[in-house]
Amino acid sequence: MKRRSFIKSAVCLGCLGMAAGCSDFLNFQDRNSEFFLTADQLPRSIRLEACSLCQLRCPACVTLLYQKKAPKDWVGYLKFDDFKKFVDENDFIKEIELSNKGEIFLNPELDEIIKYAHHKGITLTAGNGVNFNSVSDTTLENLVKYQVKHMTIAIDGATPETYKIYRVGGDFNKVIDNIKKINYFKKKYNSEFPKLTWQFIPFGHNEHEILLAKKKAQELNMEILYKRNMRKKYSPVKNRKLVEELTGIITFDKFDNSLKDDLKEKTFACYNLFNYPQIDYNGLLLGCNRAYIGNFGINVFEVGLLNALNYSKCIYAKRMLTDFSTPPKNGIPCTKCHSYTVLKSTGKPLNKAFFNT
Repeated sequence: MKRRSFIKSAVCLGCLGMAAGCSDFLNFQDRNSEFFLTADQLPRSIRLEACSLCQLRCPACVTLLYQKKAPKDWVGYLKFDDFKKFVDENDFIKEIELSNKGEIFLNPELDEIIKYAHHKGITLTAGNGVNFNSVSDTTLENLVKYQVKHMTIAIDGATPETYKIYRVGGDFNKVIDNIKKINYFKKKYNSEFPKLTWQFIPFGHNEHEILLAKKKAQELNMEILYKRNMRKKYSPVKNRKLVEELTGIITFDKFDNSLKDDLKEKTFACYNLFNYPQIDYNGLLLGCNRAYIGNFGINVFEVGLLNALNYSKCIYAKRMLTDFSTPPKNGIPCTKCHSYTVLKSTGKPLNKAFFNT
């Protein structure tokens, strides 16, 4: 972070805290904590929501479920001016994941964001997933021209009839056409980017198309990723043994045990708060991409990334995740998170060896 920007953010934050009389602000930085970061310890990769809006109505979508009880500012899109200011003030950032709750291509300023990221030498990804229904030819070309590294495209079916059962409001043929256009531009620019992954969630209504989807993905020069259905009661698979053999995923009744296995990997969601923090489209610090409604009550665009990650609530959450003698409390997003519940049930807190790696 540039020294001048950091000092400005810290001074402004102190003024806000004094004016508000808020104890969290007055105790803003716990310099005695092992989790207190210096500028050279900040993560080089972050998650920044490009758009939390979505035009589809997928029945088992967690975003759709939480949207009903979310605050009014829960949906929106990242403004280019905010993006530019953020990356200019945090010029150590080298990679940004843009996808989270919504569809990034509904952001009307996405092309400007893609161009500026390329200009700044920042790698962009959309690995968390896009539905790829509403995207212009100009944007498709820009994805290739400005070297977006990777995208995961959610296509839960290998035929139009099956696809539309879950991706309600989507058009299978339009998605496939957009993929073909990407491949055309990749050939035109002699580029391997963006690399594309076909995401397929096995349900009872589409499990017969698992192998067909894999075949079509190969024809389109895509990898395939089978992903677990997160809603137990919606269209459960019928032949669980076959689905597990074909996809390698664990069916829902084994879900918590699978999460416990994931704890052994540094990719477990809770590590994101340390190594790969999630920021909402409006600058609010979410911590990780599973914080669907809760946030840490601090705005990264206003105070800077360093100050946000050193905020008292953020440091407290890190203590919760690494030392179970630190009790959960209201106001910390992790407190009501299922991943935290599973983590505690193992009796094994996060492995500090995975931090900042």
